[in-house]
Amino acid sequence: MTSTEATSAILLGLAGAGHCMGMCGGLALAFQAPEGRRWSFPLAYHFGRLLGYASIGGFIGSVALFLPITQWTFYLRVIAALLLIAVGLHTLKLWYGITALERLGGGVWRGIRPMITAFLPPKHEGHAMVMGALWGFMPCGLVYSALAWSAATASSPFDGAFLMGLFGVGTLPAMLGTTLAGQHANAVLRHSTFRHLMGMTLIIMGSYSLWLTTPFSGHGTTPMHHTPHEELTPSSQSDHHHHSSQEDTST
Repeated sequence: MTSTEATSAILLGLAGAGHCMGMCGGLALAFQAPEGRRWSFPLAYHFGRLLGYASIGGFIGSVALFLPITQWTFYLRVIAALLLIAVGLHTLKLWYGITALERLGGGVWRGIRPMITAFLPPKHEGHAMVMGALWGFMPCGLVYSALAWSAATASSPFDGAFLMGLFGVGTLPAMLGTTLAGQHANAVLRHSTFRHLMGMTLIIMGSYSLWLTTPFSGHGTTPMHHTPHEELTPSSQSDHHHHSSQEDTST
């Protein structure tokens, strides 16, 4: 994992402030703290939410251990770059294709939602943390895009968990601010200037990552091809010739 990938994960969360408010703003407002626990309950909610993201990312990262990822490095890097660009376009309100990913998690959310209501109202911080962790499974195109991006980027369970955890950290200014201060906390994050800055940054980073996959950058990789016949190296050619000579002598 590189510093650029870590930065991208945080920017994905920051850039999605507007989308987060549209999808989860109601939940963030509903998860208010009981009287006298203004900080502990919101922190528990959102710490649990980050744990939920990290657990999903860790699971996806663990899948990489059982797949021939090295054979698909080129394609995964291209997918990761394109997903950064897609989220940037969504942030700029130019293309909403990532929202199609939300339909994938509809069935999962229908099974999880009753579990959240079972903890309402939460009696202590432990309940709040569990609710936050379950909240992390809510079908959201931004979350699924970040998950797909981390799956294309991570090479281990730790990488997957860490990247999705950083994505969750990026969403904290919008979501934690909403829980603590209501709608007033998001004036800056939803401002068009901030949205344009985040969207363009993601598109630039995605485009740069895509450029790095090309041979023109000097760092590009090419897809692995499997040929039907293994090429003979000079040493293997010598061994082959020596073996052939021995066969001729024996005859």
